[in-house]
Amino acid sequence: MRPLVKTHVQGLDDILRGGIPQGHVVLLRGSSGTMKSSLAYSILYQNALEGTPGLYVTLEQTAASLLEQMATLGLRGEMAHRSLPILDLSRGREHLEEIASKVGSMAAAEMPPGEALLAVLKGKILDLRNRYKCELLVIDSWDALELVLDFQDPREETFAFFEWLRDLGLTSLLISEEPTADAETVLEEEFLADGVLHLMMVPVSEASYQRRVQCTKMRSVNHSTDEHTLLFENGRFEIARAMG
Repeated sequence: MRPLVKTHVQGLDDILRGGIPQGHVVLLRGSSGTMKSSLAYSILYQNALEGTPGLYVTLEQTAASLLEQMATLGLRGEMAHRSLPILDLSRGREHLEEIASKVGSMAAAEMPPGEALLAVLKGKILDLRNRYKCELLVIDSWDALELVLDFQDPREETFAFFEWLRDLGLTSLLISEEPTADAETVLEEEFLADGVLHLMMVPVSEASYQRRVQCTKMRSVNHSTDEHTLLFENGRFEIARAMG
């Protein structure tokens, strides 16, 4: 059996029969306000405190903004910074192009622009993984990364990138917005991923909503597919049986 990576979310690891299988690529998908980034960072943070390094790649906000946001939740970056580096790509394509120009390799120069940027990104992730011995990875967000890399064949390039992550041995959480019903790539991403955790806001009355999480897929795990209430208290996530 594969080793398991704990989420450190009380109740969720029980549903997953111990955690996420090591090396899985998992989509963390939901609409705005469902605490996707907070949950992903918390998983890396709690593992870092226990000595398992992780890498957080942020494309939608700066590292400083991310750390400030997490500090308000009691997740203090200085407590785990040696085991939780952050790759700040909030300037997106511009930043990767700057790195590519500094590298200045002949191979990259001969590649199409999208392929060259992908090669630079892979090189940065590989360098940080080797330097910090990272075992976990978060990409925030997958949607932003697809735009930056300008995938021409989303299914083929998504498959290749997921396989690259698996070959590295990283357990990866890819944050993704809840897509529209007619989005062509929805089923492709969810089919290619090893796991899918859906986060949602569910109305429980005319004026109140409840955050919920549902594991709709996790290969190699005999898990529950029920919705559960997602709670955050005293710096920790936990789940409870969904009511109403």
